[in-house]
Amino acid sequence: MVNLEAIKKVLKIGEHPLWSSTTGLHLTSVLIVVFFLQIFEFLLLQRKYSLFTGGFLQPYSYLNWSDRAAFLGLGLWMDLVLIGSMGTIWFWFTNRRVTRPLVAAYFFIFSGLSVIGFWLAFKFKVLTYFNDTINFLIVRNLGGGNIGHVLDYITNEATMYGISILILGIFYWIGLHLVRKVADVDVAISRFPPNWLKGWLIIVTIAVTVALSWMVNSDFSLRYGLKKKSSYELISTILNQITDIDRDGYGLFDFPTDSSPLDPVIYPGALDRPDNGIDEDGYGGDFHWITPEPDPFAQLPPRAGKNILLIVLESTRSDLLGLTLNDKPVTPNITALARQGSSIEYAYSHTGYTVTSLTAIFNRSLAFGFERILLADFLEKSGYSLSFISGQDESFGEVSSTTGMNAPGRYFFDARSALEDRVYASKDSASLRLSEKRVVQEFKRRASEVDWNHPQFFYTNLQAAHFPYTHPGMPTLLIDQPIPRSEINVDNRSWLEATYWNAVAVADQAVGSMIEHLKKLGVYEQTLVMVIADHGESLFDDRFLGHGHALNQSQTRIPLIVNLPGVEVHSAVGQIDVADLLMRLATNRFKNADWNRKENPVLQLVGSLDNPQLIGTVSYGEIRTILDFRTRRVYFSDLDLWHEFDMAWKNPSLKPRIKILIDLWEKTRWENHLAHQKTGKPRPPEQSEPH
Repeated sequence: MVNLEAIKKVLKIGEHPLWSSTTGLHLTSVLIVVFFLQIFEFLLLQRKYSLFTGGFLQPYSYLNWSDRAAFLGLGLWMDLVLIGSMGTIWFWFTNRRVTRPLVAAYFFIFSGLSVIGFWLAFKFKVLTYFNDTINFLIVRNLGGGNIGHVLDYITNEATMYGISILILGIFYWIGLHLVRKVADVDVAISRFPPNWLKGWLIIVTIAVTVALSWMVNSDFSLRYGLKKKSSYELISTILNQITDIDRDGYGLFDFPTDSSPLDPVIYPGALDRPDNGIDEDGYGGDFHWITPEPDPFAQLPPRAGKNILLIVLESTRSDLLGLTLNDKPVTPNITALARQGSSIEYAYSHTGYTVTSLTAIFNRSLAFGFERILLADFLEKSGYSLSFISGQDESFGEVSSTTGMNAPGRYFFDARSALEDRVYASKDSASLRLSEKRVVQEFKRRASEVDWNHPQFFYTNLQAAHFPYTHPGMPTLLIDQPIPRSEINVDNRSWLEATYWNAVAVADQAVGSMIEHLKKLGVYEQTLVMVIADHGESLFDDRFLGHGHALNQSQTRIPLIVNLPGVEVHSAVGQIDVADLLMRLATNRFKNADWNRKENPVLQLVGSLDNPQLIGTVSYGEIRTILDFRTRRVYFSDLDLWHEFDMAWKNPSLKPRIKILIDLWEKTRWENHLAHQKTGKPRPPEQSEPH
């Protein structure tokens, strides 16, 4: 039996002002929900984004107490406004229905916390994270078996949500039963609005919220973190919708703001249609369209040459050659390949993302393969047999289908082909990985069965250097122990770097094994070997860890090595140029003079082609021009200066560089638009990255 008198005594119902006042009960309910929202979201923001310490793939963090206080204070205000508004509506509704205040408060707290919990779990993929972790531990500790299969099933994300809802329902029913008994005690019912909720307070709250939202929207450092807060995201979205007068999707509370709020044609990110006299995107004036030059492959008659082995390394920096760690060479095989052959010094990823990097290599374009013959199709026309062997799931981002890897008649093997050999228990497309040993094993098996009297093309993808730079069973060639994921932070940078370079050494070992196997088969001398990376990696360079969030050397400059001597390239080479280089080298049609264009710009971007955060060009000698859409500023690397866009545009010495950048981006966007229009396929989503 529930002792009601004891509960009343503890709560001091009828005596304590907190509980004798309905207004106090309402306020307490709101504050309880806000308190837990603050705690849960704080922990998840730190866990996912390392927002307060810095971490993987994070371009900005709040590292000093003033920044942290500003973020937490603004976040608290937004939570109070959002939850307070919801509470005001709820308690007004329950007052009208003459619901007992304690029951109304219980329902508000319980349902509020439940909805918040499920929303945050969905938003931050909490259950997916724990699913992977739990499964991995089960496989590690129990080695599989029936119990493992059962636990693997019940920790499925959908099942976990269902179980959670059932458990919450049971707890809610039990709690409601108890509260109703306690709520039998008379509690004064106040009229709405309560004394503290006057019209002037509503006006002040709205005014302060609007002012703070405007301030946050105008400051990148505040906007970066607050955009990840659910309350600010919702409030700013509402304000943006209200101020979006021309209904083009941009109001006054988005960034960049709409420069023409009454014209639906002009807005940030609008497609600049060529030669119509309108500057739709607000950069560089009206775009002038120049018909692109013919596809180089269209001018290159298909013919077979050397066999080809194209090796793509995951997240591998350009400074790997000749590197030593603990007096041991990191990349003896790749370095030897470069010494015996050639290394292209200034080679670049366009995006810093795996999916777009691979499609750039194989589709030879950032614009959905606009008027470009796919590398795989050209190889087939040239008489090559094609084999694709990858340590990742190439269906992620539809790479295998858009590049033609899995087309009929082509040998295709990726992480889905050997699920039983995956290094992690998760079967999620973004997490599937095979060890380097398993990839080499498949390469050797396939290479031993093909007919080398017929020209062969092999693509292999090695995932060794993927974050967290180790996996279960990875050899420790250079170190005693890899850094645990929980220990990865800027203070442990040396340990992190050692772990990363050990992973690169494992990839190098795999490269050496493949080359040795070609020599064993007696076909190495007739094979062009090219080693390239999808993108680079920052190892807390400029306090940043990861890739795809900055246009700098560590994240976008990549190794490009071939086993042919005398290949001199005095031009910046982007991944869209690699296929042309590869085929000319393999068929003995490479001319050094054709690759001597030091002013040739390589387009780079962070984000999607249509909605980038940064765009930039890089040319021979690491000369960069970068436009930051988040701040509307331009960076010139050789001057080491940032300028406001409009001021730099008026500078006669800087404007030509900006114009080259804007024209190249708008040209690529327009080609992408035409390509999607031609095929009828939807535009791809924002860039994402396997985790």
